[in-house]
Amino acid sequence: MHLNLNSGFKVRELQVRFKATRYKSPAKITNPEDVYRFLLPMIKGQPRERLFSIALSPGNQVIGFEIVSQGTANASLAYASEVFKAILLTNATAFILAHNHPSGNCELSLEDRQITERISQAAQLIGVDLLDFVIVTEDTFYSVARSEPLLLKKGGL
Repeated sequence: MHLNLNSGFKVRELQVRFKATRYKSPAKITNPEDVYRFLLPMIKGQPRERLFSIALSPGNQVIGFEIVSQGTANASLAYASEVFKAILLTNATAFILAHNHPSGNCELSLEDRQITERISQAAQLIGVDLLDFVIVTEDTFYSVARSEPLLLKKGGL
C-alpha cells in the first residue's frame, strides 16, 4: 500500500507538557514509603478514590505523574489504555500504580488484585515494568511488591 502524504490527510502533532504542581516529588522512588510520601498531599481529605500512575526512568527517577481516573467513595475504574497513555508518552521504562482508599481500609480488594494482574500482564507485553501497586490511606499504605510480589509477575521496588 502506498500512502500519498499530499492526499489531504492531516496529522496532528502530539506534544507532552508537564505542568508545575504544588506537589513535591522525591527525586527518586526506591520504596513504597517514597510512593506514600509523594501521594499523601493528593489524597488528604479526598472523598473519592483516585488511580495514579507514576512514570519512572531507568534509575527510578520520577519523569511523569498522572491521575488516571477518579471514581466513587469505594471504586475507581482502571482501563489499560488510560494507564499506559502517559507512561508511553514519557518513554518510561517502569511505573508504579497507586490508588487511595478514602475508607481508611488499606486491604487489597478483589478488584485491586484483578487490576494488578491485568495491568502487570499488559506491561509485560509492552516491555515496561510495573514495579508496585500501592494502596494509600491518610494513615498508612499497602504495597503489593512487599506483600504479594507474584502478582506483579516481574519487577518490584
